[in-house]
Amino acid sequence: MKKLKAIILLLIVFAAQIVAQNTVHLCVGESHNFAVPYTNGSVYDWKMQNTSIATITSGSGTEHIIMNLNSSGTFQLIVEELNINGCFGYDSILVEIHEKPTPIISVLGPVQLCLGLDVILQVNAVFDSYLWSDSSSASELVVDNIGDYSVIVTDEFGCVNNSNAIFVDAQSATADFYFEGICVNSPTTFLSTSFSVGDVINSLSWDFGNGVQSYSDSVSVSYNLVGDYNVSLFIETDEGCKDSIIKAITIFENPKANFSYNPFMISTLKPDINFVNTSNNGGLFVWDFGDSIYSAIENPSHIYDDPGLYDVMLIVKDVNECLDSITKYVAMYYDFVLYVPTAFTPNDDGDNDLFGPLGLRMEKYESYALYIYNQWGEIIFETEDINELWDGAGSQNGSYAWTIVIVDELGEVRKKAGEVLLIK
Repeated sequence: MKKLKAIILLLIVFAAQIVAQNTVHLCVGESHNFAVPYTNGSVYDWKMQNTSIATITSGSGTEHIIMNLNSSGTFQLIVEELNINGCFGYDSILVEIHEKPTPIISVLGPVQLCLGLDVILQVNAVFDSYLWSDSSSASELVVDNIGDYSVIVTDEFGCVNNSNAIFVDAQSATADFYFEGICVNSPTTFLSTSFSVGDVINSLSWDFGNGVQSYSDSVSVSYNLVGDYNVSLFIETDEGCKDSIIKAITIFENPKANFSYNPFMISTLKPDINFVNTSNNGGLFVWDFGDSIYSAIENPSHIYDDPGLYDVMLIVKDVNECLDSITKYVAMYYDFVLYVPTAFTPNDDGDNDLFGPLGLRMEKYESYALYIYNQWGEIIFETEDINELWDGAGSQNGSYAWTIVIVDELGEVRKKAGEVLLIK
């Protein structure tokens, strides 16, 4: 048998790499071409040691075959050539089939994008080459845009496979706050209006510029000095997104409330009083006269109905809505006025027929008693009803003594006595 020295076994392998002499490394699941130089009239017989890991799908008997590589393993592929002269020749090669790589990408840190931060994607093993879905070829990927990301890897044997896909979502944390009240020595309320997209804010911290700090959503702070302050708010989400904001606020002086009034003392006979606003920097005014009556007039007048001591309060507000107030006491005195006639004529003519006292605010007396006496000191008429008067019935013309005992509306006991002339 003569050898055909000119016969050379050729391999047409796509994406294949030969790493050892007479050994070709291929990948499971692929189809590969094997061929030798063609000689006219020759017949070719292809043989392999292990048909369980690869099968010839076409080309048997020819110089060119196609094989499916079904599973990993190693086999020897042999080809024999019988030419038209009846001479034999052969060649062989060792084929090693490898499993495809199984790249798995994972996230280093959060899978959400935060403003100013990146998401880093890593592969679980080292490969010869990488082709990410964004065309990057690095071994790890720094992501700064939302979307689905995957990688195609090639191992040392030229085997190629796709990884899993990871969706990188966007998150954001936006710090902001609202404040109300800009007056010295009065509460300034700060309320966080911060928000997060795709996550939850789990921490926030305040610095109010006056040495005070807080970690609550809503805080009230009193500034002791007038001036400008920088207030900062820092927030962070569960996934580590962060943001901060600084706002400058100005704390203003409060207005100074004050007023005067005239006359200094009032009474039930003269209950009118005038108030004059003498406040500094006030723009709006609210008066509380202490008797459930209020006024928004700058310089009001008021009439009190009852004697007593009243707390008069003036509240002033300036353009910055800063407030001040002052309270002063106004006294209204009781004028006890009681008139008792010296004579009456009970003759049923409708004129001066009854005897009794007249006075101011008699309906407000706490108690009242009227006694009429004859010439021997005997009581001939008495009443505790302020509306009941003596009509002189059964009495003769003459002079009669009377006594009135009153407890007035301030609780003071007042007693009066005199005589009245009855004329029929």
